[in-house]
Amino acid sequence: MRLARSGQIGPVTFRRLLEQFGAARMALEALPDIIAKSRAKRPMQIATRDDTIAEIEMALAISARPIIWGDPEYPTALAAIEDAPPYFYVLGDPAFLNQSTIGIVGARNASLGGCQFAGKLGRELALAGYNVASGLARGIDGAAHEGAINALRKQTGNSSSGSSNAGVTIAVVAGGVDVIYPREHADLYRRICENGCVISEMAPGLKPQARHFPRRNRIISGLSQGIVVIEAGRNSGSLITARMAAEQGRDVFAVPGSPTDPRAAGPNSLIRDGAILCDSIDAILDVVGPAQGLRQFNAPVSAFNSDNRPAPAQSGVIDIAAILAGMEQDRATMPDDEETPKTEKTAQSPAKATAPKPQPSQSEQGFDTEKIYELLSSAPMAIDSLIRASNLSAGAVSTLLIELELAGRVERHPGNRVSRIPN
Repeated sequence: MRLARSGQIGPVTFRRLLEQFGAARMALEALPDIIAKSRAKRPMQIATRDDTIAEIEMALAISARPIIWGDPEYPTALAAIEDAPPYFYVLGDPAFLNQSTIGIVGARNASLGGCQFAGKLGRELALAGYNVASGLARGIDGAAHEGAINALRKQTGNSSSGSSNAGVTIAVVAGGVDVIYPREHADLYRRICENGCVISEMAPGLKPQARHFPRRNRIISGLSQGIVVIEAGRNSGSLITARMAAEQGRDVFAVPGSPTDPRAAGPNSLIRDGAILCDSIDAILDVVGPAQGLRQFNAPVSAFNSDNRPAPAQSGVIDIAAILAGMEQDRATMPDDEETPKTEKTAQSPAKATAPKPQPSQSEQGFDTEKIYELLSSAPMAIDSLIRASNLSAGAVSTLLIELELAGRVERHPGNRVSRIPN
């Protein structure tokens, strides 16, 4: 854990150091010389023993369990990717991480129709026995998690896990495993911990930062047999997840949308580039088949446990070039992640860990015309559905729709339906 938390040591470098030295202790002793030969602009910051102990104590205080690369519980699919996290924390049952999983990602400012489809797909995948992995974000992520939880409730008749054959949902978060972000998902987070699991490679209490989200995305795709993208802009993080999935050899599915909706630009471009068009769960099951474990990932994976520890390289034949190449690769994919967790701001205590000051929840800030507009898409939507999704009265929604209609931004359709007017 000290090696993994030391500055300038990313996941690729971590693996190559263990391959060369066979033990983290030996790699730590050699780090100063290795860094001296690298092009690193910052001095080496080796994580101290006290830092590591403090992190472990925080994890114990919140009942988070560390899963270290090479442990029997480490997910086989995730271990197979080149930049697998050296270790991560889990709240919930880590056994779920080795079951068949499909990732669902998409826009935070998703339309109501997009959220409904994500919830439907999450529920159907879970009923088919697949776990559903996502990032606990607003919009598509939250809807996918909710759908999977609803499937479990449907099969068991209550919210507890147990004898059901349904899949569960896995939340991969960008901050510490105990930091709820966004805060409006506090209840969803609690239910995921009870019925599935929440995981993070960050230290407990660590507040999420923008540079942490791409790292989170590679774990979502690494755990999954396939990734489904529902509504995403051309430069969104969801397309980064899709790219990572393709590089990891996973199947990429994309839900098409209207060419007049900017949120459809990402999925439509993925389909044009060869992603599998997904309009129902059948499109996914036709490719990945029924849930039956991760057989395609059962090829031998390097492991560093007591039963299968690689022999350290012979004196004088350490491949420094391979280690330095790994450091360059880590810098290219995680360019700003050279600080140790000690320099990051953490919550005051594990029990009171909080995210960065969140935006007010939708119920707190109220829905203005822009919020109503974001719930709409170019496909006609029933006004009753809009009322339920907004938690506003019928009169308030009617007034806002009139404002949007007068502004030329929405149009009405037969059957009491409404849609966006393309810009």
